Amino acid sequence: MHPQAVKAHSGFISKIQGYSTRDGPGIRTTVFCVGCNLRCLWCANPELIESKVQTLHYKDTTETIGQCITPQELVQKLVRDKVFYDQSGGGVTFSGGEPTVQADFLRALASGFESRGISMWIETCGYFDFDSVKDIFVKMEHVLYDIKCIDKKLHKELTGADNALILDNAVKLHRLDVPLTVRMPAIKDVNFTMENLTATEAFIGENLPGVDIELLPYHNFGKEKYEALGLTALWHEFAAPDEQEIETAQLFFGKQLRPGRVRISP
Repeated sequence: MHPQAVKAHSGFISKIQGYSTRDGPGIRTTVFCVGCNLRCLWCANPELIESKVQTLHYKDTTETIGQCITPQELVQKLVRDKVFYDQSGGGVTFSGGEPTVQADFLRALASGFESRGISMWIETCGYFDFDSVKDIFVKMEHVLYDIKCIDKKLHKELTGADNALILDNAVKLHRLDVPLTVRMPAIKDVNFTMENLTATEAFIGENLPGVDIELLPYHNFGKEKYEALGLTALWHEFAAPDEQEIETAQLFFGKQLRPGRVRISP
């Protein structure tokens, strides 16, 4: 069922990942929202791009992705773990896909969790109309914000859209004083070049002072999903920087911006 076929504010998600420790501090629950407005060539979750139910046909099994749920149902389900969130400094993280694609659903969730004192983080590609979701972001404790490439032409080649809106939204979010981590996928000889690293550092230094930076080394974990979806022709193989190259970039950002605030995603 398409998400628009259900009653207002209901959401379309792929899964609820409990006891997550990689999408923010403490014990967290990550909610994976379906639907994305970018088409990144390296996407590791192709099943979350289109806003519809999808079936993945693996060699020995099949998996159906996509379920409708109301904000009230989801809040009631996750509030049961509030004691674990409170004790560990954790909470709920919205991921995807791109959570802001379902703005009404996200807004209702944010209000529900806020009223129950549950911390919220969000992962976003930054491609959204700022004024229509500003009220949602001010409720977040932290934003994990993708800046994939500074060059507009290359960004469009890699993601299907230029980055003018993304960079503008990053500046606007920073002005809201919501803690921000800039996340950069590290794809060898594509965006992980000295030219793009230097341009990214310059943009952050001028427009986003004080933010954290997280480098995300490329991986090909999504390949099996493309095959299972019958989308092998859309799969693009890239290369990951080696450990020394990643560490050099970490030192570069740390020296130019904030030593000790640049991390490498495991």
